[in-house]
Amino acid sequence: MSSFQQSCPSCNASLELPIAADGKAAVCPACQARFIAAAPTVLESSPTAVVTPQLTPQPVAVKRYRKIPIEHIFADTQSVFIERRRPLLMPFLIPSVLVVLGLLLPLAVLSDMASTNLKQALLWLAIASPWFLLVTVYSVWFALNLSLDVCDAGPDLEDDPPPKTRSWFVPKAAEFISLLIAMTIAITCVAVVIGLAIVIMNVGSNVQATEIHLLMTVGAFVGAILLLTLSAMRLWPVIPLAMDGRFGGAVVRESLEMTKSNLMTSFFLVVGVFFLVGFGFSVFGLGLPLAIPVAALALVVALRLIQGRGIPAFDREEL
Repeated sequence: MSSFQQSCPSCNASLELPIAADGKAAVCPACQARFIAAAPTVLESSPTAVVTPQLTPQPVAVKRYRKIPIEHIFADTQSVFIERRRPLLMPFLIPSVLVVLGLLLPLAVLSDMASTNLKQALLWLAIASPWFLLVTVYSVWFALNLSLDVCDAGPDLEDDPPPKTRSWFVPKAAEFISLLIAMTIAITCVAVVIGLAIVIMNVGSNVQATEIHLLMTVGAFVGAILLLTLSAMRLWPVIPLAMDGRFGGAVVRESLEMTKSNLMTSFFLVVGVFFLVGFGFSVFGLGLPLAIPVAALALVVALRLIQGRGIPAFDREEL
């Protein structure tokens, strides 16, 4: 037998192959599918035989993320901020007013109410929580949106950012909902951890032994800080990734994969973001118009560097 017949596994076309092709890679001329030719071993009633070949396994591309030192992230964030501070900070004055009037002022009133009527303050806090969450998410979206714009600006220092492809004031439904889900879960986890820490501290306050009281108080405080920090350092990419309108298990796995090779970088990045936001609140919220945009810019820059994506604001090669 000088030839044999085989069916293409992709389009089922009948192919006549030379016997010398047995066990070798072949290509279907009809659909260009690759397969392994396999001649029949036993021929009884027919001079030719039709067999079903196996497809040649194709290599699966593995997405790799870059390992970036924290110094590069901070330096690039500082460079973008210095070059583009005006288009980053000026538009954020609008959500800043919303944060002060719609979040900080009501929280101050509730804090004052809690000193005289704790139950009523907690009731009003529960009623206003959805509003507080929406204000927070909108402010974070606004800051991330501006950060994406200034990073996409060209390298010419005299240029303003290019014409916006994203709205300043009205977010797209997909990205806002993704960010809302991500931040709702994050804020809920923070509230649960802090609540458990407060409960442990209150239980410890009823213990007469000073050593046990001190141990429970310090342990609850340190444990809460460590748990929140470790969680944030592995999952921080979920927040900027939400600007692509994505959220779910795949995004969480992507976040874990990104931070797997950047553990120390993620730790210092999270600490820096916590410090900025804490600074904003420490001055009666007046520092938030500066803290939130800078923190959002750091997250966007870090995400792009780890992903290996360029930042058009820089006229230089990737390190």
